Amino acid sequence: MAHVPTQAEIDAMSEEELEAYLASAEDPDPTILEVEGAGATASSGAPRGYAWLLIIGSIIALGACWELTTAHIKQIKEPLAGLSCDINPLVSCGASLDIWQGNLLGVPNAHIGAMAFAALLTLGALLLGGMRLPRWVWRGMVAGTIGGILFVAWFLFVSIMDLGKLCPFCMLIWAVTISVATSTWAWAAAGGHLGVSPATARRLVAWRWWGAAAIYALVALAVVVGLWSEWMTLLR
Repeated sequence: MAHVPTQAEIDAMSEEELEAYLASAEDPDPTILEVEGAGATASSGAPRGYAWLLIIGSIIALGACWELTTAHIKQIKEPLAGLSCDINPLVSCGASLDIWQGNLLGVPNAHIGAMAFAALLTLGALLLGGMRLPRWVWRGMVAGTIGGILFVAWFLFVSIMDLGKLCPFCMLIWAVTISVATSTWAWAAAGGHLGVSPATARRLVAWRWWGAAAIYALVALAVVVGLWSEWMTLLR
């Protein structure tokens, strides 16, 4: 019978070792990251690499949210002042700050983003410390990252079709959101929280970075094609 790693052994595994275990096991238990007695609430941890992704990615995104908030305040105080994120006619954040799309819930989008990434930063720190998160938290993270990806797609559409500009700090937040999302889906599946088969969980773990790369490529393609005339004008 194949050895099933204990929770302590799993916690000690690197992301690569855990991924190798998932790939090599003939029929791994999809809940190998959770196991407490029968009837207990399912919970699981995650590799340190994923925890660091949440921590570092959240810090980067929080910095971008801070810069957007600072720019918004400066724009209110000095409407004619130049903003640090207004790099050129194509790459600029000023146009996106004072429109309804930039204040979707009645407050600046950066404020909502800051709260979301502060929560992810906290969860990343808990995972790095070896804590296992309950199933409802993992599912909440999956739902939140799906919402984040949908928001990226929507605001990308707004940036191309309505504004004709790209917000640099927004794009930084998009980059973090995409990489966090694909890894969150993978490790939530590996922990047995998405109800997928072990084979599907293994594929999600193995292909998580390729999934992120594919989304990055789609964003880049949309930016190039959708703003082609603006790029040509800028390069003349």
